Amino acid sequence: MVGFMILLVPKWTYEYPEFWNTIRRRNIWFIKIRYCIALSVFGFLIVGHNLLSFNFTPLQIKAQILIGLSIILYNVIIDYSKSIVGIIPSEFNAMHLSLMQILLDFTVLMLLVYYTGTIESPFYMFFILHMVVGSLILPGYLIKTICFIVIAIFSLLVYLQRIDLIESHFIRGITIDLTRPLNYDVLFLLVFATIMISTVFIANRIARNLLKREEQLRQTLIQLDEVEKSKQRYLMGVVHEIKTPISAIESIVDIILQKYVGPISEEVEKKLLRIKERSGEGLIMINNILKISKLKLLEQVETDEILIDEIIKEFLEENIDKTDYIKLSIKFTDDREIKKPLFGDKELLKLAISNIVSNSAKYVENSGILDILVKDINSQLFIDISDNGIGIPEGEINKIFDQFYRATNTKSRKTEGSGLGLSLVKEIIARHGGTIKAISPSRIGNEVHPGTSIIIKLPYQADDDDDGTTLIPLQGGL
Repeated sequence: MVGFMILLVPKWTYEYPEFWNTIRRRNIWFIKIRYCIALSVFGFLIVGHNLLSFNFTPLQIKAQILIGLSIILYNVIIDYSKSIVGIIPSEFNAMHLSLMQILLDFTVLMLLVYYTGTIESPFYMFFILHMVVGSLILPGYLIKTICFIVIAIFSLLVYLQRIDLIESHFIRGITIDLTRPLNYDVLFLLVFATIMISTVFIANRIARNLLKREEQLRQTLIQLDEVEKSKQRYLMGVVHEIKTPISAIESIVDIILQKYVGPISEEVEKKLLRIKERSGEGLIMINNILKISKLKLLEQVETDEILIDEIIKEFLEENIDKTDYIKLSIKFTDDREIKKPLFGDKELLKLAISNIVSNSAKYVENSGILDILVKDINSQLFIDISDNGIGIPEGEINKIFDQFYRATNTKSRKTEGSGLGLSLVKEIIARHGGTIKAISPSRIGNEVHPGTSIIIKLPYQADDDDDGTTLIPLQGGL
């Protein structure tokens, strides 16, 4: 029995989870349709008798009622079984459940066709439809075997009725020729068989090619993921090597500025401060690249309960004395009645806040305003970080989260950047299942200083895993 079960399952499906997911989805779909078909059998009986003047015999009425009830009965059993049927090839699995459904369907359909006229039945075309359905699920050799069996049984019924070995059950009220010549039956069966066989071969070939193409795409994605990881590892190595001499330059400049090697002129000191500032910006760019690369290499991150207000306050306290922030009037408002915790990575979220606030600090004038608002909207955490800086040109709003992109109105300013900050922020927010967007002008901007608002929405509870401990994988690459 185990060998027979394994034989029904093609080897190429063993390591192809998407195939089994497709089978399960189609099983559920067929179960729902089958309930409608059962009702249609009763509907045909009622409508045919009352509106179309079909004169069903008592045996035909009884047969159609029993067929409709049988469909409902075995469909209920299948509906119950679908949740406990697995995908292990050596056990009764989703493909075997599909085969059982198709065999039962062909059995009741053959009975329905027989009791409604066989070759004159209005239902025989459903054999063709069901062959298409079977071709989407079952292996080619199996659906082809079923096809030949159905053709043989149907032909046998037509022949036995012609020689009066079994009773004919034509629907009275439909105009038929009871004296059909033999060549009509032969031609009908030849056409029927040709259509059935052609349908199976074409549908099965198309379905098989699509599944193989899906598998090829899956393998390609796996290979691309490995290439991406290799690229990130290489990039981290190269960038780390670049970071070392820049750090050394910054250290040497610090030693000179602190006058450990002797006094320096005011003009030289200004130049050295400029060197220190630019080398510091270079280190920030390098660190951002390293952080993005590390994020992309992480498959899973354990999450903890974190309070977003504490993260924001902690960041502001650490940076309030820095040059970029001294010129700012910073306001932080938390309008939530209950400060519920988030489930996420504290360091990643702090990094995201840091990049947004740092970006705002770069592009505001002296005495600029930075307004951070936190509140709840539709059971989600809403964070609005607004400034009254230079703003973003209207046509570039959707581009600022792209890697290495910098708005055109920033390039004329002395402040430099890599265009990686907001790209990194978007990666982090996406990893936490949230969304981020930019609006310019901001809610605190004006005509002279339009400013920018960065709007973040985060779910309080991770919903992609049962235990809420795994964050969403990052996509894309540098």
